[in-house]
Amino acid sequence: MGGTEVHAEALAAEAARQGHTVLMVSSAHPAGIESEQKNGYEVRYLPGTDFSMSRRAARLWWEKSASALDALWKSWKFDVIWAENNAAKAYATLPRRRRAPVISIINGPGIIGGILSNFNRVSTLSELLYFLTWYPAQQIFYGIPWFRATVRNSDLLAAVSLETAAALAFEFPSSRSKTVVLFNQADTQLFRPDAAMRAAARKEFGFGEKEPVVLMAGVLHKQKGVIEGLKAFADIAQKRPEVRLLIAGDGPERKKLEEAAAAWGVSDKTVFCGMRANSDMPRYYNAADIYLNPTLRHEGLPLVIVEAMACGLPSVISRIGGTGSTIDEGVSGYYVKPGKEKELAEKLELLAGDPELRARLGEKAREKAVKVFDKKAILQKYISASLKLISAPKAEGK
Repeated sequence: MGGTEVHAEALAAEAARQGHTVLMVSSAHPAGIESEQKNGYEVRYLPGTDFSMSRRAARLWWEKSASALDALWKSWKFDVIWAENNAAKAYATLPRRRRAPVISIINGPGIIGGILSNFNRVSTLSELLYFLTWYPAQQIFYGIPWFRATVRNSDLLAAVSLETAAALAFEFPSSRSKTVVLFNQADTQLFRPDAAMRAAARKEFGFGEKEPVVLMAGVLHKQKGVIEGLKAFADIAQKRPEVRLLIAGDGPERKKLEEAAAAWGVSDKTVFCGMRANSDMPRYYNAADIYLNPTLRHEGLPLVIVEAMACGLPSVISRIGGTGSTIDEGVSGYYVKPGKEKELAEKLELLAGDPELRARLGEKAREKAVKVFDKKAILQKYISASLKLISAPKAEGK
């Protein structure tokens, strides 16, 4: 499950837990299920749609979701829609008097950040040719107009980081008056330091208590900087043979990572765990001592960083996109320039060799996660923003 899906389900579950009636509308279930109850809320799946969000799939989604939401609003009169990214683009074009207010949650880095991220995906000649030919056309004729329509017609834009809000303001100056920053959230009761969980997980993975463990978690893709992260780890392993690396995730770079680990002599120090359910991730965070996120991608605000903070881990992170809204430099972790393996290695070695520093920075990371990113506090901000929209007078003729 990707970050957007985790974000949507977490918001829905917390809103339901706090007593609100929640209905989630999603693309068709692969098993053909029409609806189901999940964590206190109902999910309805729209037949004939799919999650790929290709141009054809996106158009089908917008057509079917707008029709379904219009019908639901007439019968159910729900108060507000929280839409991930462009999901409510078509519905938001309906006259305001005929629909509920729409809050579009902008998880990405804006148009420029998205283009740069896609460039960082390029690893073959065919991918480069695609980026230089078809990709610009898709952005000019589809991506940018779709994004512009979402910005124009949404009643409120929820930017998941300060950097996302800044990108929106730069690319769409008119969005400034209706943009608020609502950070991605974490369940700080689920994601928390747990000594018993730590002991059991480290025993399972074969880690000694005094062996510093570095964790990388997420999709194993070129744009996530995983090769750079592995190289930085291999560099410090030469100086500190006691260090270990835990990799939770899967993706197209996995085989390349396994081959690189063997070539760099760290296969015996590296554990590949494959893709893990989000609910299982506290075990992996607790098994680790340092969280490493060497991403090359411009993201809105990576949930994995917030979760690692909540589990009391100091982090070494590429400062790119919304990662700048997470840790505080030198207080709860360290930032490095994207793609700088030497800088990654230097900060990893600093933390690996100093247990007291790790403990101090990890404690501050946990404090910030609870204060700034806790799901209950973030949910209340969504509720407050929704109530303002619900009570606002509808513009004449809209």
